[in-house]
This record gives sequence, C-alpha cells and structure tokens, in this order.
Amino acid sequence: MRIPSAVADTVGRYRSLDMEYPALRVVGRGLFLAVMLMVAFLYVFVRATDIIAGDNEVLIPTTSMGSDVDLGALARGAFTRTSAAVVSVVGALTLIVSAMLTAHAMRLGTRRALLGPDAERPALLSWRTAALALLLSCGVLATWLLTLATSIRRSAWAVLLGRDLSPASVDVGKALAVALSLLIIGGGVLLWMRLVLHRVPRVGLAAAAIVAIVVVAANFFLLYTYIGALINPAVSGGIVLVLTLLLWVNLVVRVYLGSLCWVGSRIPSQQARVAGGAT
Repeated sequence: MRIPSAVADTVGRYRSLDMEYPALRVVGRGLFLAVMLMVAFLYVFVRATDIIAGDNEVLIPTTSMGSDVDLGALARGAFTRTSAAVVSVVGALTLIVSAMLTAHAMRLGTRRALLGPDAERPALLSWRTAALALLLSCGVLATWLLTLATSIRRSAWAVLLGRDLSPASVDVGKALAVALSLLIIGGGVLLWMRLVLHRVPRVGLAAAAIVAIVVVAANFFLLYTYIGALINPAVSGGIVLVLTLLLWVNLVVRVYLGSLCWVGSRIPSQQARVAGGAT
C-alpha cells in the first residue's frame, strides 16, 4: 500500500463522514478535562519538588534556568492560585462531568470513524462510558507524569530514591518512561478499537503506533511549555496554559480520529456493520 493512497483514503473518509464535527465535540469537552488534569498534575509536581526545596529539580532543554532557581516554589505559587478548582465540590464535579462527556464524545467519534455514518449512538450514562472516562483521565495524567520524569535531574532522582545514580542508569530510566508512555497510549487506542470492532485489524497496529508517537511528542511540547512558563508567574496559570492545552487537545484528537479513519477505510463495510452491532 502506497502512502499517498492511504493519505487520500483517510482524508476522503474524514471529509465524507464530516469528522470535524465529532472532533470539535471532543475538543470542546476535552479542554475542560485537560485543564482539570493539569491542576492535578501540578499538585503531584509540587509534592515531588517539596522533597528537594531550594534547588532547580527539573531540566527543561527549551528553558535556561540556574540550579539555584526553586522551581518547586514557582509551581507551588501557581498551584495555590488554582487549587480551589481541584479541591472544591464544583471542581470535583467539573472533573467527573468533563471526563464523562469527553469519553462519550470520543466513543461517538471512534464509532463513526470506524463504522461509518450509520454507527449506533452509545449511551452517555453507562458503565462503559464511566470506565472509559476513568481510563482516559488516568492514562493522560500518567503519561504527563512520565514525561515530567524524563526532565528530572540526576541529583533529584538520587534524593528521591535514596542512593546515587550513574548517568547511564538515569538515561535508561528516561527511555523506559518514554516507552511506557507509548505503551499506555498505543494500548489505549487498541482497546478502543477492540471495543468497537471486537478485533484489531493489522492496520490498527500501525495507527495506534502513529497516535502514540504523536501524543508523546505533544506531551513534551505541552509540559516543557508550561514548566517554562512557571518562571513568569504572571502568565503561568493563564493564557499560556489554556492556549497550549487547546493546541494539545486539537492535535491529539485530530490525529486520533484521522488514524481511525485510515483504519475504517481498510475495513470492508459489511464486516464493519457486523462488528459494530454490540457496542
């Protein structure tokens, strides 16, 4: 199969199914979820940096910071300004509702991309949507934390683990963090395909790999941009975060749905109708 043909088939299916509408539904709902998850991420980040207060625990290639910069204190200030959103009843409800709505929108988009315009509409209030909402939230937060782990300095890891580490062992650990992120994302994509099609076609493996690589790269862009913005407390919790999250959600959603359109274009229509009858 030639790549130009695959791209043409994918774009054609994306347009013919009007996938831009379900994509916008996911983006609109997923942005609220991403903001809430970023607050939770910031909470974990603050707790981790508290262990080595007074030193710059994180090394961001795109930002120049001296070792005497207390990045933990900057993160603590940003978290303090937004902590009410995650500890209040309204914040908890926002997280739950946005997770459910995002998971439901992704189910709609997934089924439409794989099965076509006649795909059955899944229920919003169901155990399957709730389970996928939980897996989606945990998966995103876990990959963000794994991305953060790749930027922590060797001296900080030595304090966290209670023993000195060689540069080689730290590099291996960072590589494992990236590999685990790829597995979480790729496995999640395969799971969603499996729930819809009851199987994973061979092209689905390639699609899952593409989504995983793009999302991991987007995670680095998102977290490096945000942590770099922490140096300027005036913007760290404002427009930089929102715009970066919006860009991240848009990229991830469109790559995901576009990849599923590629998979759907390779599935015979009769086979797809039979597979989609039970989800």
